[in-house]
Amino acid sequence: MVQAQKDGVTISKEGGDRWYYTFLPYNVAGGSTSPMIPLFITEGLKGTVAQVGLVGAISSMASVPANIIWGNLSDTTKKRKIFVLIGFLGMAISLLLMGLSMDMGTYYFANFILGAIAAAAAPVSTVIILETFKKEEWARRIGDFSKISGVGWVLGLVLGTIWLQLASDDGTVVSAMRGLFITASALALVSVFLAIKWVPEPTKRVERKDAVEEVPLSRLIHFERGRYGPTKIIHIMKVSAHNLSPRNFPSSLKLYYVVTLLAFTGFLTFYTAFPIFLKRELGLSISEVFIVYLASSVTSALTYSLAGRWTSAVGGKKVQILAFLGRILLFPMVFLVTLLDLELWPLMAALCALHALIGFCWASLSVAGSTIVSRISYRDFRTESLGAYNAIMGIGAIIGSLIGGLVAETMGYQITFILASFLVLSALLLLLPLNLDKEPNEEIAPHAIEA
Repeated sequence: MVQAQKDGVTISKEGGDRWYYTFLPYNVAGGSTSPMIPLFITEGLKGTVAQVGLVGAISSMASVPANIIWGNLSDTTKKRKIFVLIGFLGMAISLLLMGLSMDMGTYYFANFILGAIAAAAAPVSTVIILETFKKEEWARRIGDFSKISGVGWVLGLVLGTIWLQLASDDGTVVSAMRGLFITASALALVSVFLAIKWVPEPTKRVERKDAVEEVPLSRLIHFERGRYGPTKIIHIMKVSAHNLSPRNFPSSLKLYYVVTLLAFTGFLTFYTAFPIFLKRELGLSISEVFIVYLASSVTSALTYSLAGRWTSAVGGKKVQILAFLGRILLFPMVFLVTLLDLELWPLMAALCALHALIGFCWASLSVAGSTIVSRISYRDFRTESLGAYNAIMGIGAIIGSLIGGLVAETMGYQITFILASFLVLSALLLLLPLNLDKEPNEEIAPHAIEA
């Protein structure tokens, strides 16, 4: 790759964005296995839904500190490429171990690696764009990168659907699942080799906080899954007593963090049980479960831009209120639709429609949430505020995974989905009185000048 320097920024003369495609096989690997990770526990390892929740919690528990640690290491060492390689390799190793797992202990370890090591790429990938292209190009370049990642994720779901559709019986399905894990591991390894050749090591460093005002948050497409593990993060917490002082966070932001914690606990309570419910209670094949997930992912990817425009037009709080209301109603409807005694394809159509609406709610929630945090945080601590927001989503994922697995195992899926709605309702009731569309009176924290 031929590169030139202009104003200290590395600019490629040809193939400047070719390295985006190193993330394509990596995201295909993620999309093809994400719905399968919980299903393999019950179908391949004969585990319980409580163990599904524990696996989700382990992965999330590893991801939350890992994103912070890898991001801080990258910023401290002034290196980017090596962390992309570590993330890709971590994905390859974890998926290979999952495919070879014969017991839950190995599977727990594989998911810990997925959360801890594969997370290395998330806080680095988008920063490379900031450091490789001029500021006026950031929004467009991140949007292009996010679209390629999104296409990879959807292609992965399509691959998983077709792959598992070819399996004709339970014994063949387990072998097919193992084969898909190993194939996905190979795809992640392809990303490693492509990254060695194509991913640049920028020569200029950009502060993450510089992207707060420059990059529209609707450009960052994130797919929802049954654990915490974002593939793209710009803002991370800088861990220090000064940065994490409670005085750096306005009271409205602290309350909004509680809203976020309750909401994401509810989301993961639902999603921990959801794929097992589809397979065990409704009798869908694993490929049909993939189709239901595909409906949500495609809808959320297609509506991110709409969610961004909607948030700009009516405000983040109103968007979140409507999205919360949507999920409060949709979660139990997934159970209620099964009482209609529908044939397979009408049932599939209803489930896909409901899950597509849940995916639309996700696009709205994702964009509106980040917009709210950016608006109500102190300007000097906006990066830390957004980083804390990411971490709190992860903590909600840990709690929700454990609750969802335990309640589904002991009390059934109907109670689990109602509880998920109740948790989101609690978040909504706390959200309603908050003033979240007004910036704090001070552009910086009152004590920042003293520091």
